[in-house]
Amino acid sequence: MYLEINDDTFIFSNSKVLTELIKVIKDFDSEKKLYTTVENKRLLIGNFSNGGKPYIYAIIRDISDMNLYLSWLTITFIIISFLAIIWNYYNTNNIVDNLLVGLDEITNSANDIKGKNLSERIEIVSTNESIGNLIFTLNSMLERVEKSFIRINEFTDNVSHELKTPIMSIKSMIEVELSKERSLEEYQEDMVKVLDEVNWLNNIIQKLLIFTRNPESIEEHFKPIKIEKMIKELCEFVDILTLEKEITLNCELEDYGIEVLGEESLLRDIFSNIVCNSIKYNKNKGEINITSFILEDKIGIRILDTGIGIKNENLKKITERFFREDKVRTTKKSGSGLGLSIVSHLVEVHKGTLEIESTEGVGSVFTVYLPKV
Repeated sequence: MYLEINDDTFIFSNSKVLTELIKVIKDFDSEKKLYTTVENKRLLIGNFSNGGKPYIYAIIRDISDMNLYLSWLTITFIIISFLAIIWNYYNTNNIVDNLLVGLDEITNSANDIKGKNLSERIEIVSTNESIGNLIFTLNSMLERVEKSFIRINEFTDNVSHELKTPIMSIKSMIEVELSKERSLEEYQEDMVKVLDEVNWLNNIIQKLLIFTRNPESIEEHFKPIKIEKMIKELCEFVDILTLEKEITLNCELEDYGIEVLGEESLLRDIFSNIVCNSIKYNKNKGEINITSFILEDKIGIRILDTGIGIKNENLKKITERFFREDKVRTTKKSGSGLGLSIVSHLVEVHKGTLEIESTEGVGSVFTVYLPKV
């Protein structure tokens, strides 16, 4: 049996490696390859045949560099892990500090907002996105709360403004009735006046309650409404009111088949108020023309009358609550002054717009724009 060594002959200067190699070769099983490591040397022992002669070969590799590399790799891994732990600790503390600072700012700002200054909002000064989203949500909530308070305050003001006079009138009439005995006819005559005042009060209250309804709760009941069909039915219903003044009511709506999202009773209130005003303030043998048209993603309903018109200086005030022009302000026939304010409010609730044009002594044009479904 012969022994041949590869080119790494320098290995035999190390007697320990040579001794180990000889020992391994003596115990070597010729049917298997053998790996072994001596100090920093990696040995591979195998066999082959050449010309019928069996040979054993040994491949020896110096792995000291590899061990050094593994040592450096281990040290590098430990250092990187240590730096990662420090970075995560610092970053986590920084995030927590930002969150706590943001929450403190929200708490302080919220404590400063009272019932009298609900128009104030929490400033977004934190750079944290989650805190920014929280502040945005709180500001949206504050806006809804403010609107609710405004509606409550307006309702209180409206009630005290409009209901005080008829209540005092009813009280006075009842006191007069109780002050002395009267005939049945006198009682009946005075009760009719009281009933008239009560009906007036009921009408005002019903109109004021419209303003107290939350727009969001109204929108929950929205459904597609065929607006042209609804207005045609309304025209047929109010046509009888035109007979006294011999007014011509022309309902010339195009058959677009357009639907709008809304609550039908409230949409009917919008156009009923406008048409009834056009009848009430129209001239004898006047005209009312109702037409429709499409403008981009909206449908426009235009109501034109030949009535007494509105003074130019009053056009911007005409939709204010309880506003009535001077010449009709003192009569109940002129209405409560809530009709057009209700129209404006309900159009806004339905995401639409109201345009009013008028020339005193010539007539008025009311145009309602509502978004199509």
